[in-house]
Amino acid sequence: MTKDITPTIEKALIEGKDLLASKQDVLLKIGQAQAFNFAAKLLTVSELKLLHEIKESKLFKGLTFSDSMGKTLTVSTWDECCTHIIGSSRQHIDEKLNNLQQFGEDFFESAQKMKLGYRDLRALRQLPEEEQTLVIESQAVETGDKEAVKELIEELSAKHKKEKDTLKQQLHASEAQLKASRDQSNKTAIELQQTKEQLHIKKFSADKWKGEAKQFFETLAKTQNQIRDGFNQMLVLSDQLETVELDDKTYDTAKSAFYADSKILLSQLAHVWNEIYRTYGHQDDAKPSGEWLAELGFEGTEVIE
Repeated sequence: MTKDITPTIEKALIEGKDLLASKQDVLLKIGQAQAFNFAAKLLTVSELKLLHEIKESKLFKGLTFSDSMGKTLTVSTWDECCTHIIGSSRQHIDEKLNNLQQFGEDFFESAQKMKLGYRDLRALRQLPEEEQTLVIESQAVETGDKEAVKELIEELSAKHKKEKDTLKQQLHASEAQLKASRDQSNKTAIELQQTKEQLHIKKFSADKWKGEAKQFFETLAKTQNQIRDGFNQMLVLSDQLETVELDDKTYDTAKSAFYADSKILLSQLAHVWNEIYRTYGHQDDAKPSGEWLAELGFEGTEVIE
């Protein structure tokens, strides 16, 4: 008596047939690929497209092969498929696939005919896109002049390396300038704090108030000159930032740091003025130290602006 086939069993049979058909299809393609002359390392565009289709479909998973001991193993990766099924290294095939994808079919076939080495093509891939185009569309490629193509790639590679080295040097110089600016700012802040501490410890004497006032004015002048020097250095850095030729990334980085650090410094100075104003308020009779020195009788003393 024949047993009826349930819908579940029928579905499983159909899926099994579809899976078997897909495996047979990929085996057929791999069989075609195995007929290629890998030893020559001159895969055509059509052959590479077939290998790309095999790789992207992933239907090679589940195929079996025998190892050196005769043991049957199952393919689970593209690397294993290349090594044990197709019969070539994954690095070799992927290198070719990358070249085809990046350079296009026409140049790839020209490179194959000229027998350009993988080092030449790797160097070409590392060039900027516009310089790759210069090589691909060059007269040397059209005429099949291998040596001229190699010389062009080497020339552009050397030029590209030199430009990268120059940009690195400019970036290092900008970083050194910014560090010097920060160091000067920190030094000024430390000196201001030291001055504040010294003035706190050393009080005015009733008997020597004129001399103490003069000493205070001199300390004040020294502190203000240090701040002015810092401002002048900031202006020098700003001028260098606008006049030295920098690439966009280096310029944007330096500009951002200069703006942010300057904003912090000036905000701190604004805070200092707010504290001074809060302490002493508005004074209509306030006079600069130079005028006070003249009134105290210190002749020949440089006027402090």
